[in-house]
Amino acid sequence: MMSHTELALFLAHSLALESEARERYLELSESLAAHHNGDAAAFFQRMAREAEQHLQEVAELAADQALPQLHPWEYAWPGPEAPESASYEALHYRMSLSEAMHLALGKERDAAAYYRHVASESPDTETRRVAAGFAAEEERHAAALEAMIAELDAPREYHRLDEDDPHLPA
Repeated sequence: MMSHTELALFLAHSLALESEARERYLELSESLAAHHNGDAAAFFQRMAREAEQHLQEVAELAADQALPQLHPWEYAWPGPEAPESASYEALHYRMSLSEAMHLALGKERDAAAYYRHVASESPDTETRRVAAGFAAEEERHAAALEAMIAELDAPREYHRLDEDDPHLPA
């Protein structure tokens, strides 16, 4: 019974992790699109689609499990949010594509670290195996992002400068 309980708890966390990543990337994409930052918006849209694919993969693995229904405060994340959820504070409406990719790269690394931690600490063999597979997948995504970043041109120093004077009340 331990095996099923441990694996079900891990899969519940994994579903939340990927679901929150998808939702956050969609929010970031919509926000940047509203500010006419098409490159970064399209990139975050792509990341949302990748998170959706991961979510479906985890859901398939969890299909025959009775997953616990966890409250938000019951998730055992290493920080206040799911490891793959990009921070709102890191968003800037004029962020470059490179900055968007670096933000996502950090989140892929955070997710891989979370899964590696579970793979090394779980008392259950099956949970360790599945978590190690998830960690390897996140590491492949990080490597792919690193390659994409390396192909980008160096960002302009002035990309965040506002060309309009601020509109302050008189």
